[in-house]
Amino acid sequence: MIKKENILESARNVLSQQGINKLSLRKIAAETGCAAPSIYYYFRNKQEIVAGLWEAIAPDLLRQLNNPANNDEAYSDFWLQRPDDFKLFITQAEYYPYVSQTAAYQTLRSMLGDRLYELNGRLMDRIYTSE
Repeated sequence: MIKKENILESARNVLSQQGINKLSLRKIAAETGCAAPSIYYYFRNKQEIVAGLWEAIAPDLLRQLNNPANNDEAYSDFWLQRPDDFKLFITQAEYYPYVSQTAAYQTLRSMLGDRLYELNGRLMDRIYTSE
């Protein structure tokens, strides 16, 4: 039986090779080596897959924020090491509503409060202008 982790790994591969606009359940299924309907056992749509990818990396981000004295710097450092993930999870308007509804995002929001938006704006400038 196909595992949730395999689907998420395949989704990440498709995203890194073809971008978010070309992400589809069919392509993920082909990468995973299963039939597309098998993915529906774990995910209803590609938006849930993106939320699942977020939930897979969010614990690392939250752990990083729990240790340092300066959460703002730790948050920025995390995303600067993972600019592709930042673009996927934070700046994609199409998928942001699904990420922002997860428990991990709500925890992040409670830790950083309104500073989160300012930090994301600064990160967008740094990440997108360095390309």
